[in-house]
Amino acid sequence: MTSSSSLHPADTSELCWRPLHDTDLARAHALSRQLGWPHRPEDWTMALELGHGTALEDAEGALIGTGFCLPQGRTATLGLVIISGDWQGKGLGRLMMNRLMALAGYRTQLLVATVAGAPLYQKLGFTPCNTVCQYQGTVAPIVPTGATVDGLRPLAAHDLDAALALSSDNPVHAAAVRQATDGAVIERDGQLVGLALRRPFGRGEQIGPVMAETPEQARTLVTSLLARAEGAFMRLDLVDPKDDDWLSAAGLACVDRVVRMRRGPKVEEGPLVRFGLITQAMG
Repeated sequence: MTSSSSLHPADTSELCWRPLHDTDLARAHALSRQLGWPHRPEDWTMALELGHGTALEDAEGALIGTGFCLPQGRTATLGLVIISGDWQGKGLGRLMMNRLMALAGYRTQLLVATVAGAPLYQKLGFTPCNTVCQYQGTVAPIVPTGATVDGLRPLAAHDLDAALALSSDNPVHAAAVRQATDGAVIERDGQLVGLALRRPFGRGEQIGPVMAETPEQARTLVTSLLARAEGAFMRLDLVDPKDDDWLSAAGLACVDRVVRMRRGPKVEEGPLVRFGLITQAMG
């Protein structure tokens, strides 16, 4: 959660809480633009299609707050939490989170915390579980290393069902698979044991999710996508990366490190480890 600007602070008892609708998306996008967030209108539309949005209006009908709960099987990701700047310090962030947590119900809840939001989330029962490093930049030419991984190949049309099955109860994962413009997989004995997708997002494109058995497999998947993306502006959100020299060499710099937090028991998402997020707001 973080802040933007608002011109008409007033008594919070006059505020209106309600579901966020598609007619709110242009104003919601404007709020995120004021914060410098890269989300496109299409990214907000995707969140609304897949999750439950909450809107907060002032007495004059101006949108001053947003938040999303995205159910993903036994977990739910909470994100796109904004309280407009002049409304900060009035307890509205806590009220927004209470609504989102209620929407999550029984599910373990995950979120990526800004510096401003982390103290509140801790008071609400969230604990740090990962570090997420955001990398971005224009992809440089990839120098081949000569190393190969058995079963590594581009994603093909016939992989759709297998890619969906890697997180079969997660509608956000399914949407990312269908939205992908490129992908890489590792196949062993007819089964996918690695997947990375390239999709439109923000200022350019995002690589995510990245799912594999080992960090080495994850690196190989990402590198194979970057090799086909020379000159493109790319973003990647890696979970607990051990090294990133290979990303620097590919033109992607670490521009931010944030804490991923969890409320509830740890849930194993599937047979593979998620090394790269779909997006920070979607898990």
